[in-house]
Amino acid sequence: MDRMEMRRVGPDTPMGRLMREYWIPAATSAELVAGGAPVRLMVLGERLIGFRDREGRVGVMDHRCSHRGTSLFFGRNEGDGLRCVYHGWKFDTTGRCLEQPNVVARDQAPDKAPAKAYRAVDRSGLIWVYMGAREVPPPFPAFGPMR
Repeated sequence: MDRMEMRRVGPDTPMGRLMREYWIPAATSAELVAGGAPVRLMVLGERLIGFRDREGRVGVMDHRCSHRGTSLFFGRNEGDGLRCVYHGWKFDTTGRCLEQPNVVARDQAPDKAPAKAYRAVDRSGLIWVYMGAREVPPPFPAFGPMR
């Protein structure tokens, strides 16, 4: 592996795959306000958005809506999820589609339209994200201040 390859951290690069197998700090806790507007994040070369629903749960997901690719940065935080302003689809902090108001009731399939979301936790004043491929993420680091 050459030096340039070691510097690339995109999702399909060797170093990117390695780095995604660890918990990574993505934002400060104070940046994500419960019920507030989404925040743009850049983690390992990926454009993401972070938000906190009104219950305080943290969500970190791809910045594009899974429906039409519109940036969720312009979305509205509506109680239990983030609503895309283009067609109104609503996603919770795990990326699960909650509502599809522009789709006829008989054709709705929210379980087939999740947003790409990552596991996120709020610890020690930071929002940490796990972007790896494992179904069960590694244990969160047990350093003294992060317990």
